[in-house]
Amino acid sequence: MPALSPRVVAHGLLFSSWVILFLVQATLVAAGQSKLHRRLGVAAAGLAAIMVVTAPPMAVALARRGLPPGQPLEFLLVILTDVLLFGVLVGAGLYYRGRRETHKRFMVLAMVSMLPPGISRWPIAVTHPAPVIMGVMLVFLAAASIADLLARRRLNRVSLWGGVAVLVSLPLRFAVAQTAVWHSFASWLIR
Repeated sequence: MPALSPRVVAHGLLFSSWVILFLVQATLVAAGQSKLHRRLGVAAAGLAAIMVVTAPPMAVALARRGLPPGQPLEFLLVILTDVLLFGVLVGAGLYYRGRRETHKRFMVLAMVSMLPPGISRWPIAVTHPAPVIMGVMLVFLAAASIADLLARRRLNRVSLWGGVAVLVSLPLRFAVAQTAVWHSFASWLIR
């Protein structure tokens, strides 16, 4: 296996940092450390912005090199959609940071929206990407809705409609990724 380039290592560290920061932020809130959570939220916003800006060029570079083998243009759409969805959800979470319940749900959805690239690297997902990614995403999205039902005896609109949007985007992007229109556009994008 070839050594990873510094750019790929930086990308991995950047996106792994988001997962760690998300866990730290959730832990701070659970521990009643809202003031520190808000201060660290500034760093989280900056990290999210860097992720949204740096991921598309990385995805284009991978597709240019024909990676992953056999489906570089399809994977490109998946990644670009993930990044766009992540940016929109984090942006909504930041916008609603004064409304705790809404903010929390948008940030959870943002975290869940970033799962497909990681899941797609699982051995079983390499041969069956769509059903495996959909199944894992469904588990995470259902968990958020079940938590709402157990804690508040009703579904939160952000969890429900945001979860539906994230879930519906998955088969939609796999379908669009197979079209001649996308292949034409993606081929132009990576030239």
